Amino acid sequence: MRYHGVDLHKKYATISVRNEAGAEEKFVRAQADIKGYVSGLSCEDVVVLEVSAGAMYWAEKIQAQGAQSIVIDAYRFRIIRDSWQKTDRHDAANLSLALWLSSRNGEMKLPKVWQPDSVVRELRRLFGMYDLLNKQVRQLKNEVHGVLLDNGIRDRGLGSRLVRQPEKAEELLKAMELSAASVVCIRTSLALLVNLGEKKEALKSEILQAGKAFEAQVRLLLSVRGLTPLLALAFLSEVGDVRRFSSARRLHSYLGVVPTVRSSGGITHRGAINRRSRHLSRTLFTQAAIHFVDSSPSLARFYGELSARKGYGRARIALLRKVFSMMRRMLLTGELYRWTETKLYERKLNDYATKIKKGENREVA
Repeated sequence: MRYHGVDLHKKYATISVRNEAGAEEKFVRAQADIKGYVSGLSCEDVVVLEVSAGAMYWAEKIQAQGAQSIVIDAYRFRIIRDSWQKTDRHDAANLSLALWLSSRNGEMKLPKVWQPDSVVRELRRLFGMYDLLNKQVRQLKNEVHGVLLDNGIRDRGLGSRLVRQPEKAEELLKAMELSAASVVCIRTSLALLVNLGEKKEALKSEILQAGKAFEAQVRLLLSVRGLTPLLALAFLSEVGDVRRFSSARRLHSYLGVVPTVRSSGGITHRGAINRRSRHLSRTLFTQAAIHFVDSSPSLARFYGELSARKGYGRARIALLRKVFSMMRRMLLTGELYRWTETKLYERKLNDYATKIKKGENREVA
């Protein structure tokens, strides 16, 4: 067996190869032809890469050659993170050494990262763009509110009407005392908001089409009040196969809805949630929290009591943990939500089927 440590960069890769004895037998400082390197691999090769842009793509190509690929979390890989000499050569050599130690002697446990398939990667790419559009929408809305404040208009409801109904903006702007530059800025922001709204709707359709492989799971999760196809696919794109999480707590940690814990000398401090985890589901599901509260008497009671004691912020995160746990259980057992509202569920299924069919017809056309 040969053990490869690959340090990927934008234009090249630094590669260190060790033999079965652990000795470095080959080192390439700048491998520009990464495709050619991958084509020369076989079942006798094991390759480790740091998770980065393009790592999952090359890991899939490596596996297609019959070789074994391992993707690791560089942040948790302390040999590289805490290295005194942070160079490409040391990084690649440390990767190949750690791989050899892990494979041959079991002296080191590599912090492996789950390697999603192409469907999940495509969904994640689309959701990444969706998240970017949402950030731009928030920036433009804040810009409108900021311009109004600069002109002495403190009525936030007026700004909300502008961004919600940009088609009626001219009528509202005429009734305000604004500088010429302020009017131009608001008109520009509102025009961009309209354009972004259209792009978001088109992107939602693309997400539904890309997630057709998860159609059975989506139809199951739609039985929860407040869960839309978009939310279900956001959850599935982050989680993938829910069976890879042995417990609900591991799932919660992965989705970033558990507090950080620091313990020393018998004293434990619980801090804010861990923001180094995946955040998409947490962000989108927080916006629909009130609908989950209304989905069952037990959740309503749980949220009401906790928000009174801990505040709404902590109560929302605790509610998401409950919802994610229920979704995990539903996917494992194949059972519908216990408090399914039949008529609402049927409407959601029909609407989902209509959108999928509309997208398919558009692709054919």
